[in-house]
Amino acid sequence: MNYVPVLLTFVGMMIGSAPEKPDKPTPQPVVVLELFTSQGCSSCPPADQALHDIAQKAARSGQAVYSLSFHVDYWNRLGWQDPFSSKLFTDRQRQYDRILNSQTYTPQLVINGRQELIGSQKAKIEQAIKTIQQQRPSAFVDVDGSLAADAKQVTVSYSLASSGQTAPYRVNVALVQKEARTAIGNGENGGRTLLNTNIVRQFKTIDKPGASGSVSLALPAGLTSDRTAVLVYVQRTDTGQVIGAKQL
Repeated sequence: MNYVPVLLTFVGMMIGSAPEKPDKPTPQPVVVLELFTSQGCSSCPPADQALHDIAQKAARSGQAVYSLSFHVDYWNRLGWQDPFSSKLFTDRQRQYDRILNSQTYTPQLVINGRQELIGSQKAKIEQAIKTIQQQRPSAFVDVDGSLAADAKQVTVSYSLASSGQTAPYRVNVALVQKEARTAIGNGENGGRTLLNTNIVRQFKTIDKPGASGSVSLALPAGLTSDRTAVLVYVQRTDTGQVIGAKQL
């Protein structure tokens, strides 16, 4: 009996049926919501609540939707000193307003660096998120990272991997306080207790990031690392478009 043809046939079948390498997963759109708000603004609590609800719903369904509350400082002269406010955050809002040709107001929500809405318009915000999620990103930066924390600071190590024709970009690192309740003594919200979530407490930008890096963020007095999270997100330097993000 001649076994050679049978053997060759078997080998040919094995080669022909070798599994193909799986395709690289298609990048999923990310959505970063930046709310510019103030405890001194009576129109802001509904926007704070809308942002909280949207973020919680996205988290439950595993969607890459991340929220940040930037407390601006220009309301502080009107009766209440917002303890989370910073001129840095006011400057960031005004930079967006120049790019987007919009006015400076609260509550203003900037979506992925390219669209602004009144922060309390929940239905419009959800529709904008849905539209982004239905679009395949033309350029995307995959973000990964890890945290190390002690009593004084949080150190963020990140790595970046770009796909598509990605323009030059910057990396933003935001240390957020997950939740705070504040009894308001004066101003438009005087007598109320306000709930704020995902409050930006420290913020740093790396203008010329490499494929990896690290940054340390000091913990504000009285805030422990277990009450915080970190969002690392990438923006194009030419348009401000968010092209990647990950919460750590």
